[in-house]
Amino acid sequence: MIASKIQAMRSKEESLYLFINFYKPPSLEDEKLSECINVRDDLTCRAKICHWTYSVIDHFNLSRSTVAISIDLFDRFLATRGNRCDTNLALLTSLTTLYIAIKVNEQKKIKLCTLARLSRQQFSPQDIEKMEMEILKTLSWLIHPPTALDFISHLIMLLPSAVSGPTRHDVFDMSRYITELSVCDPYFTEHHKSNIALATILNVLEDEITSEEISRACREKYLINITGTFDWFNHHVQAVNCCRDRLRRLQWEQEESPSSQSSIRTKRAHSPTSVLG
Repeated sequence: MIASKIQAMRSKEESLYLFINFYKPPSLEDEKLSECINVRDDLTCRAKICHWTYSVIDHFNLSRSTVAISIDLFDRFLATRGNRCDTNLALLTSLTTLYIAIKVNEQKKIKLCTLARLSRQQFSPQDIEKMEMEILKTLSWLIHPPTALDFISHLIMLLPSAVSGPTRHDVFDMSRYITELSVCDPYFTEHHKSNIALATILNVLEDEITSEEISRACREKYLINITGTFDWFNHHVQAVNCCRDRLRRLQWEQEESPSSQSSIRTKRAHSPTSVLG
């Protein structure tokens, strides 16, 4: 059953939700905007949006997985505009994709007027509703993307039975932290979430888990099981390893940040704020 769920998510990410399917060259109108930015190149803009989204989610005590959905919608929608927009459109889009993500991923609902107030009166509830319909139509109502954390939740269940419950929890907790970092990095926008998930788990097993917690034999058994069950991983060795390198860099930057005062294990609990072959 677990393997079937993973295969189904993989099928969705390779077809319906494939990022390149949404990309269209920027229009002449977008190119002429004096304040037009490329959200894939302007790292500051996208990073601020990601951190702001995490802060809103934390404020309302919602699931952080909702951020991954919101940013996925944000990236795919702006891809249909050649990744180009002005700052107002970027802000309105991020506010609206968060509103959509909350509706599809949370039991707790946030009123539209409440989200509108977060824009400091820059946008009205009507502005958000209008943008919501535009985003839904543009994305053909494809608003349930599989996330890296979705894959991780299932892949960890395939760890050998010899791995204890507490260790499984540690692997998941550390993997969750790292994938939350990856959401803020546009490098991963065009990478399959399944590859990011496997790269994350392999890094955690190699860098964070001792041989006393999971033996070498268990690790080898796990990798053989994963690559044997899902042969498509064998065709994405280079992509997975590139993700591993990038994830390590992100983690190092976060843990070496001068503003970070807590321990590594504590930081993993909070995440970002405002080998194969």
